Amino acid sequence: MQSLQEVMGQEAATKHERFLSSVSRHLMSLDLDPMLEAVAHAALPLFGDVCAIDRASGAAAVRLLEVRNGGDARVESPDVLAAVARAEVRVDGGRSRLTVPIAVNGERFGSLTFVGAAGAHGASELALAQELAERLALAIGNVRTHAQLREALADREKLISIAAHELRGPICSVRLCIQALKRAERSNASKGGRLLEIMDREERRLARLIDELLDLTRLRSGQFELDLEPVDLCDVVREVAARMTMDANRAGSELSVSVEGALVGRWDRSRLDQVVTNLVANAIKFGQNRPIALSAEADPDGTCARLVVTDHGLGIDPDIQQRIFEPFKRAVVGRRYEGLGLGLYIVRNIVGQLGGSVSVKSAPGLGATFTVELPLDTEGLARATGS
Repeated sequence: MQSLQEVMGQEAATKHERFLSSVSRHLMSLDLDPMLEAVAHAALPLFGDVCAIDRASGAAAVRLLEVRNGGDARVESPDVLAAVARAEVRVDGGRSRLTVPIAVNGERFGSLTFVGAAGAHGASELALAQELAERLALAIGNVRTHAQLREALADREKLISIAAHELRGPICSVRLCIQALKRAERSNASKGGRLLEIMDREERRLARLIDELLDLTRLRSGQFELDLEPVDLCDVVREVAARMTMDANRAGSELSVSVEGALVGRWDRSRLDQVVTNLVANAIKFGQNRPIALSAEADPDGTCARLVVTDHGLGIDPDIQQRIFEPFKRAVVGRRYEGLGLGLYIVRNIVGQLGGSVSVKSAPGLGATFTVELPLDTEGLARATGS
């Protein structure tokens, strides 16, 4: 015949199994806050009067949820509970507090805490809470994965929409020019030069859009490669300025260039050209027909090359200055500017892979200054200057 203790143990085990089975339906949710609240309400009858879920978040932990089943039981701060590294039960007078850590994909997420009367939490409750925390961790991981997939799909749809719009414009321009050239072939030969200029400009725009799409794919797949060699930044700046002066003039902006001597580093020439081109194009786009300054110089200690592009246009709100280096993000909201919103993202990645950094200083209505710093090759610089 079984003892009363064995019978009670079996009853508790059955009750706990039923609880885990019933709570599983809540853990299937992909909406984090309602899922946590449903789990907390389901768990309170077994664990006590209060359930708290805290998340470790940088310097200060955050309480995601606190559910009470009556009473005014005290619960420690999120910082205290989120820092609990091992499952524990602590009894303080007539109060018992059970806390188990939650780890998502091997990383500390936070903690699950129950507070009840003294004696409410024994070994079986502790084991059950640990099992619940493990299942919560799996569910939270699923929520995160779903959110990441949803964001990736949203990015893809956004990219398709932007690319379709941007590619349609130059294609239509080229098509119209071709039709006009056919009409003007005999009647107005002088018109052909202007039409060819338009076609050339739109062809370069198409090529740039396609290159940005390819670079995005390479960056996200880890296949973005650099061909490092001694490169003079000053030469690259002069070449880009010569190539883009007409674009600046067409936009009503004067492009001034300030470079002296040589600034040599082990860089990828074509990618460095892309960095300068993207920054100048950005200044032309948002410069509001005002002067643009492009300069390259060494820092005071001679170990770093500094590329600076300054415009006096729209400026950038401080709250979004870091976001503009993310894909599809723009400095201006609510107005239509051509491009995919990938230029500064590509700049940041190229500069980072070259061992440098890029930063921006700006304020609304006061223009923007982008500064790129890259490590110099001091031996190559000495050879280039003959010193």
